[in-house]
Amino acid sequence: MKLPAFLAIVTASAFLLTSCTPRTPTVTNGAPPAVACGTVLEASAAGAVVYDATRPLPTIEYTSVGGRLFFRVARGCDHGSNVSWLPSSAARLVKAARARDGLPAAIVLQPSSPRATFQLTAVRDGKVVASAAVRLSP
Repeated sequence: MKLPAFLAIVTASAFLLTSCTPRTPTVTNGAPPAVACGTVLEASAAGAVVYDATRPLPTIEYTSVGGRLFFRVARGCDHGSNVSWLPSSAARLVKAARARDGLPAAIVLQPSSPRATFQLTAVRDGKVVASAAVRLSP
């Protein structure tokens, strides 16, 4: 029995696709972890948004993974900075990645409310090296 040309092509294509497909499916875990100075700040599959406060930023209105805010507050891992935010009750420090001098190079903050508003400032040697304004929108 002869197969029509169309069926022969479909059968051959299906054979080639199934014979080249690996037996175990390829699985990805999502985004790589957020790491600063050797410290894992977040390892969720969704991936954290890390704001680089050492460069000018627009006002931050939304949190990242887990309702947290991730900030880079120093350039590189040799020298960190003294970090503060006002009002201090607007957020709490969850984690810090330390530079070689022991000061934070990156931080993770948990806002105290969905509408938290604060100003983050990082200072080294008397100079502001990083800053960010946060005004969260619910």
